[in-house]
Amino acid sequence: MTMPSIYSVILWIVLNISCCRPQCVTETLNSATFSITVIDHTEMESIDCIRMPYEMTFPREKVLVPYKKILFEGDPSNIVSTKVFSEMESDTKDIFEIEEHPRGEFEFGFMLEWGCNQTYIFPQRVHISVTAPSLNPYLSVSTLVEGQAGRLRCSAPRSCSRREHILLKWTKSDGQSTEIYGDENGYDRQFNRSRHRHRQYIPIYPTADYHNTNITCVAKYKYDAVETTVTLNVKFLPKILNDSHCEVKGELLVCVCISWGNPLPPIIWPLKPLTDYSISSSSTNQTVISTITLSAVEHQNTTMKCISRNELGQTEADILIQNSTEETQLTYPSEEKKGIGRALPWITVVCFSLNLVLITVLIIGIYQRRKMKQKKLSEEKNTYASLRKTEVEDEYSIIPSQPN
Repeated sequence: MTMPSIYSVILWIVLNISCCRPQCVTETLNSATFSITVIDHTEMESIDCIRMPYEMTFPREKVLVPYKKILFEGDPSNIVSTKVFSEMESDTKDIFEIEEHPRGEFEFGFMLEWGCNQTYIFPQRVHISVTAPSLNPYLSVSTLVEGQAGRLRCSAPRSCSRREHILLKWTKSDGQSTEIYGDENGYDRQFNRSRHRHRQYIPIYPTADYHNTNITCVAKYKYDAVETTVTLNVKFLPKILNDSHCEVKGELLVCVCISWGNPLPPIIWPLKPLTDYSISSSSTNQTVISTITLSAVEHQNTTMKCISRNELGQTEADILIQNSTEETQLTYPSEEKKGIGRALPWITVVCFSLNLVLITVLIIGIYQRRKMKQKKLSEEKNTYASLRKTEVEDEYSIIPSQPN
């Protein structure tokens, strides 16, 4: 077969295919034959799936298989979900479900597509209000005792995508926070997966420094985060602190014992042979301060025993007794200074009396001086008046008498 013959055959085949293929013609549709029933407005949380049930009816003689049901957000060009049907449905009810959205207001619409790009956009819209999660993580802590293993339980609501990330933060007493558990890959495979909650049991080995610090369980989702904080209560044996001390102050022995423990540890002084002493105590923040005062002569030992106990046990310490010479000089002065001290009240009385007499004399002097000044002024006024009278009499005495 020659080359022109081959070309002729190919051209004939192409022409036949073109003539047999149906032409895409956009058909005018009657909107009255299309309808959809949906909920106009609904509220969801940012961790929930958005579910939009609907019932769609359309003319089956116009919409041919295969056809598509399309869900779009805002504009029809922004397609978020598509369902393809290769045969006509018997049930007109269906549902679209999409993953979580951030907080805000959103609008969704529905569209049918079939044949040669034949489409129908339903006028109804679904308005979705997305809010913050309403549930916080659940955080529980077992009874914590220093030196014993405890357990933290952190659980949070599951998200629609199931890609939540749970972490634990420990905030120390100085305010510094550090992450003690978490997974950088988005979620942790060790978590005990359940239908509704994301759970984890985490071992903890507390020390006394953990007491009154905070543990925070944080659940991070695709568009949100929630958290719960608890304060740890750690039980620990009493610890007698180094600030405890004993001092001899003159004739007295004063001892201070400071104990730290939880539950609060009372302090005991073993003083069976002694009867003349006084004890005062105060407590704050698992710390007990006990002060005992007794005669230094009666207690001849070089140490003083301090005992502190709570329900976990007891601790005792021998506190070294020290002489405080400075305090002795200040509290118990020498005999010479004691004599001055006894005379000091009399000196004060005498000084006060002298000052009172001096003030009285001063006031009397001022009063007498004022009175004398007033008297002198009065005399000067009288003298001046007398002089004026003499002058007037002299003026009248030189007037000559007139003859009759």
